[in-house]
Amino acid sequence: MVKKVNKKEWICAWCFVILSITVGQSVGESEGAAPWTPTWADTLKKDLLKGYDPSIRPSQHYNVTTVEARITITHVEINEIKSTLSVYGWMKFSWNDPKLTWNPANYGNLNVVRWDPTVVWRPDVVLYNNADGSDQHHYGDTNVLVYNQGKVLWVPPTEYHAFCELNMRLWPFDYQKCIVKIGSWTFDGYMLNLTLGSEPEIETLVSNSEWKIVKISAERNVRYYPCCTEPYTDVTYNVTLQRQSDTHRAIVIVPALVIIILALSVFWLPLESGERIITNGIVAIMITIYLVYFAQQLPAISGHTPLIVIFFSNTLLLTAFSTVICVIVLNVSKCKHQRPLPAILKRAAACVGPFVGVGKKHFSLSEKGNDTIEYNHVHEWFKFGLALNRASFIVYCVIFIICAFYSF
Repeated sequence: MVKKVNKKEWICAWCFVILSITVGQSVGESEGAAPWTPTWADTLKKDLLKGYDPSIRPSQHYNVTTVEARITITHVEINEIKSTLSVYGWMKFSWNDPKLTWNPANYGNLNVVRWDPTVVWRPDVVLYNNADGSDQHHYGDTNVLVYNQGKVLWVPPTEYHAFCELNMRLWPFDYQKCIVKIGSWTFDGYMLNLTLGSEPEIETLVSNSEWKIVKISAERNVRYYPCCTEPYTDVTYNVTLQRQSDTHRAIVIVPALVIIILALSVFWLPLESGERIITNGIVAIMITIYLVYFAQQLPAISGHTPLIVIFFSNTLLLTAFSTVICVIVLNVSKCKHQRPLPAILKRAAACVGPFVGVGKKHFSLSEKGNDTIEYNHVHEWFKFGLALNRASFIVYCVIFIICAFYSF
């Protein structure tokens, strides 16, 4: 049996349906409404950038845009193998954009905004002596500051990798002079005038760097290239660096002094001692190891061979001659000679002997040119070897002093 629904129940049901529909519409409208109110900065950006093209220079084609540049260096590195200078820091660019001007009174007294750098025009200032090939992304994407008068300030972190002609002659006490040349890639001087800001600054972040910036200067140049009749402006930073690594001194200089001492001490061993040749062999091995080390550490630059490398090479050559001298001295002092010392060698030893502590009487000749009977042949040969050994020691001392003076 079907139960009848009274009028009151029908009215309640309809009221529930209408209330549900009303609440649903209200919720939908609240979800579709804007969750925030635009700020003055939003309104300003919408108004200024409406129709703005960041790829077009914000001046008439017959007007010039002046861009002021200044560099701050925080760290430098030199790659000797690639002959490149790496400069880290930040650049400061400022210019005037007449499209980005407004009245602060119309925007809640807002006189400066910070925008993404890609939404405004930026000068295409790149590194001319770039060592990264086609990679021209020298700057980080930091915000630009736009002022109500139209001034734009951009201070991006910067990383330049520039070619540098290195002079390794005085390594590891060398100075290097490199340039960092920047300028516009497509705009000539009639469209973009690149000027110098304040003096370059140095704010070293790493105190234990291998290189110390001795001097940095900046100059503005106006050049005419064969391709074009228009002038092109650039800013060139001249950077003078000094190597200040104590590690190189400990690795190179101290062993060089030890090698000199060992090479000279050979001449003070007994003439009949075979250890003289062994010591020379050890010195030759040490020098060869260091020459291999230099070959791995230093580039093969034409005309700029480091003096320290020349020193080790000459020392290796001198060690070879020293070995020959030791063999000669060993033979003349140890063998039982049956023949007298030749007259020419006797005269040479008689001239040199007094200066090295070997008396001239040991090599005296009779009027007929024969040996005196006072000294036998073995004694003469021994004294000749002693004179040769001491004279070689003096000559080697002079050579090492000259080499050390020019190398260190």
